[in-house]
Amino acid sequence: EIQKVKGNTLSYEEVGEEGPDHDKTFVFRVLLNGKILGEGKGKSKKEAEQNAAGNALNKIYNETL
Repeated sequence: EIQKVKGNTLSYEEVGEEGPDHDKTFVFRVLLNGKILGEGKGKSKKEAEQNAAGNALNKIYNETL
């Protein structure tokens, strides 16, 4: 796993929010050592983080094929 490799830092960054207060969509990025791996949106911050992580995994998987 990426997080277990010594020296790697995995972090999430809130990029912004979209929509009205009663129907927000959050946008997050997942970064590895400051490099953007993926971005995701969701109706909660947690969902947006999970979608960003999923998109990052898909990107990594597709690059290794």
